[in-house]
Amino acid sequence: MIQIRIDHGVISMGKKTRRTGHIRQVERSGMGRIAIYIRRSTDEDHQPFSLEAQRTKLEAFVASQPGDCHIVAVYSDDASGASTDRQDLQKALRAARAGLFDTLLVYRVDRFSRSLRDLTALLDDLSEAGVVFRSATEPFDTSTPVGRMLVQMLGVFAEFERETIIDRVISGMERKAAKGLWTGGARPLGYQIDRTVDRLVIDPAEAATVQTIFDLYARDRLGTKSIATELNSRSLRTRMGKAWSPHTVTMILVNRTYLGEKTFRDIVVPDAHQPIITQTQFDLAQRILNKRSTDIGQRAANPSDYSLTGKILCPQCGRGYIGTAAKGRYKTYRYYTCWSRARYGTKAGCDVYRLNADDLEQAMAAALLDFYTTHDDLINKAVATFQERHTAATSDLRNQLAAVERELQTAAAATDRYLTAFERGTLDDDDGQIRERITLLKDQTRHLRGRKADLQLQLDQPPQALSPTDLAALSNEIRQILASDEPHTRKGLFDALIHEITMLADNTVRPVFRLPLAGNAEGPALDGPAPDTNQAVRLLTTMVGDTGIEPVTSSV
Repeated sequence: MIQIRIDHGVISMGKKTRRTGHIRQVERSGMGRIAIYIRRSTDEDHQPFSLEAQRTKLEAFVASQPGDCHIVAVYSDDASGASTDRQDLQKALRAARAGLFDTLLVYRVDRFSRSLRDLTALLDDLSEAGVVFRSATEPFDTSTPVGRMLVQMLGVFAEFERETIIDRVISGMERKAAKGLWTGGARPLGYQIDRTVDRLVIDPAEAATVQTIFDLYARDRLGTKSIATELNSRSLRTRMGKAWSPHTVTMILVNRTYLGEKTFRDIVVPDAHQPIITQTQFDLAQRILNKRSTDIGQRAANPSDYSLTGKILCPQCGRGYIGTAAKGRYKTYRYYTCWSRARYGTKAGCDVYRLNADDLEQAMAAALLDFYTTHDDLINKAVATFQERHTAATSDLRNQLAAVERELQTAAAATDRYLTAFERGTLDDDDGQIRERITLLKDQTRHLRGRKADLQLQLDQPPQALSPTDLAALSNEIRQILASDEPHTRKGLFDALIHEITMLADNTVRPVFRLPLAGNAEGPALDGPAPDTNQAVRLLTTMVGDTGIEPVTSSV
């Protein structure tokens, strides 16, 4: 067998040797260094092909082969063949690329993959690495065109067999579902699984929790958030042992299993097991859910009602604040509330205080306008610091550009060598590997040219400071947007010029503003070493309290 492997630029053909590139041909008898790959099937009908059985048969097969061959590695997976996301399979591919073995041996093709598409891709990977793929029970050799065609035909049958297994399993589950039997999966809260008869049986303690949820919702008309808070206050937990949230409460309320129904795909079997709630309770809960979901959809139709969503971080749990509303007797009150508190309540979630949305947004608007109107000195200091950092980074940008240009020259020279040798007839490309190598070089060149253009853009167009005229125009635009009181434009303004808002003690917050710059540079933020990808400088500025603006801090 003749095998091609990427190496150091010498082609060895018997006694004749000539330098022509990065290819070496090695003539060898036998399978050489062998890695075996074994996989346990997930289907019970294939248990005879256990990992131990496959390994024993493969070792016996190798021992019976003539020539120089020996096992150097064993890779084993206990996973489905429908995907290539298998730990040892990926290890085997990495070892193949590293040239650690010459032949990859399996017991059957379907042990390698049951997907024709995946099989083709895997064989291509092995071929590029110079590794031959063999099966101990199927007669093919991927080092020949006929062998490659045969293995793809076997891959078609393996994929067909996989689809047959799936159909057989689903058909079996449908037959079980039609009889009202449990078809597998996570059990619902309120039931246990009687494995002797494959049916759900009531768990009295958990069923009481389910009944409580329906009573609180349909009879007492509590909302899902209030129910979650009540359950958490009673130290009740979900089936997974976690705290209740409005979402998990809703999942209980819409689950028809509690009516005694068994549902699988299009099959619905009534009276499959003992119900926990009545049809009347369930129907009433659905009517309330539908009515409330319509009301919520109407209330949440305008996302710009909360201009600072995503800007505020909770000082207690670190989650973001979201917009919430509370309906009073005469009006609806808007708040910014910690996500954990909004989802789980104050006991199971977070008990940090809410922020009045109207007061906070007014304070932020006043602080933003004050900053861009009266703090030119602070802005100039920030810009100067930013420009110093950009100047310091220029040397690194030039070094990166020089490195990219050297890589471009190397790729161009390699391409020219291949093409020149091919035109002179000193390099054969019967197997297409030279064409593949040239294609890779072209892709590399395209990527390097794009990187070069990016670096040149940063060097040719450095960021420019905002002139006094620019700052005056920006301040005037901010004033006009805030005066118009248009929710969408106000939200756009806050998104562009406010980076984040940090909660402090005594109901005070600290905004971190952005400063737009001309040019294309992405400079580092002044409050940390990380680069700012929003083409802005972040400034630590004013302290905003309940009554308005406090004096400007001295730090930038």
